[in-house]
Amino acid sequence: MQNCINIVFATNQQYIQHLCAALKSLLENNKELSFKIYIINSGISPKIYSNILSVAKPYNCQLENIVISDNFFKELVLTHHYSKEIYYRLLIPELISEEKVLYLDADIIINGSIKDLYNQNIEDYYICAVEDPFFDRYSELKIDQKFRYFNSGVMLINVTKWKKSDLHKKVIDFVEKNFKIIHFPDQDALNVLVHGNWKRLLLKYNLTMILGNNYENEFACFSKEELREAKINPIIIHYTGGSKPWQLKNRHPYKNLYWKYLRMTPYRFSIPTELQPKNLIRSLVPKSVKTLIKNLLKFNQ
Repeated sequence: MQNCINIVFATNQQYIQHLCAALKSLLENNKELSFKIYIINSGISPKIYSNILSVAKPYNCQLENIVISDNFFKELVLTHHYSKEIYYRLLIPELISEEKVLYLDADIIINGSIKDLYNQNIEDYYICAVEDPFFDRYSELKIDQKFRYFNSGVMLINVTKWKKSDLHKKVIDFVEKNFKIIHFPDQDALNVLVHGNWKRLLLKYNLTMILGNNYENEFACFSKEELREAKINPIIIHYTGGSKPWQLKNRHPYKNLYWKYLRMTPYRFSIPTELQPKNLIRSLVPKSVKTLIKNLLKFNQ
């Protein structure tokens, strides 16, 4: 497929519903563009994968299902108690033969055109990304504060440069040797090893925070114009944190957009997680009973 935009998602089977919402929002808001979309995973059933195919079918879009060994990061994950999926993006240089790709977390919604984002000149950089204004561990990670710190949930990646420098292997090595000081394994390691060789994207391309009434004065690293644009017209909304829009009590201002695009997928009849039958039943069982059952199970092992 010529002149197409290369997109990479990394996911597991439990996150496919959210991936479908993200994919639908991407394609619906970029109908004039051609896409090649790589989905890195450790195994998705044919029935579940058919749901992803049905989302992509009406558009100028080619899907590539990249299945990797479930044991690839087994030792690293067991050691550091992180889901293996967060490391999948590091495999991009080994798995994908493209000069550059746009990596996207699955807990996002695309709310506009990504053409200008993808057409950024990245030749001299490892990554294009949005700064994380909440980061305050520069001394701990030995990062020069002038280089700043980026969020790795949306990254325009110079695959050629990553491959030439073996960046992904260096990241894994860093995580293994520094697990006691890192909070976000691949993100912390990437920021340390890229050493400022990344290009700053506008906040609207990875809006990770909720901008309140006083937003123009809350984040000094962004200009007032940039903050205003991100609040009024965010292009990529990233639902970071423990509370997600598919949860009943979530109060994200753009929660409705997740449900809007989900309703356009095979998961249109989904309901908030707390209202699902198994979770409703679990919520009705008293804590004392749960503790008793847990202790009985331990006793019988």
